[in-house]
Amino acid sequence: MSVLVCALVAGLAAWALTRFMLRCATSDAPILRRWLHVPVAAVLGGLAGLASSWAEMLAFTVLAVASGLLTVIDLAEERLPDRIVLPLIGLTAVLFTLAAWTTGNWAALARAGIAAVALFVLYFAMMVFSPDLGFGDVKLAAVVGAFCGWFGWGAVLLGFGAAWATFAVAGMVLLAARRRDRKGSLAFGPFLILGSVLGVFWAASLLTW
Repeated sequence: MSVLVCALVAGLAAWALTRFMLRCATSDAPILRRWLHVPVAAVLGGLAGLASSWAEMLAFTVLAVASGLLTVIDLAEERLPDRIVLPLIGLTAVLFTLAAWTTGNWAALARAGIAAVALFVLYFAMMVFSPDLGFGDVKLAAVVGAFCGWFGWGAVLLGFGAAWATFAVAGMVLLAARRRDRKGSLAFGPFLILGSVLGVFWAASLLTW
């Protein structure tokens, strides 16, 4: 039941924020008006319903809604607006602190903070050498690092690898389909988000073996 509730809440929240998303965008790309952010938020929100506490569900649902908005904007414009990313960093810190306070899992909060800083620094260094990375990706990496770090260092490492693996596969598919040339760029934000989710579930599955 919690999965359905979180999916519904995230989808409705994303729908309610449609006008805000359009104001954050700088273009009128068709993808912005195809409501893609709603199902993305709903699916990720449903996954948030698997959390073990209400505070974690709240944190992950907020991240799901923001992920839906950022995914669509990045696909449309290859940018991640500060109007969403910067408040999300602060909100993530507050919500994870609340989750640690309600569950007593302060070690997870500390790990999330360290992982956020580590991925921010790492992606900042990588941005210098990669034409596909922008500073918006670097700031989003801090949020992704906190999310993965909450679950463990295995999730951080697997999330990092999954992001680049899915990014590479998508790039090769687009090249094969002639939808992208070798010098063209590709939005990385959606793969950061996808990689973090895959990393968390992959790490959890490995722990059950």
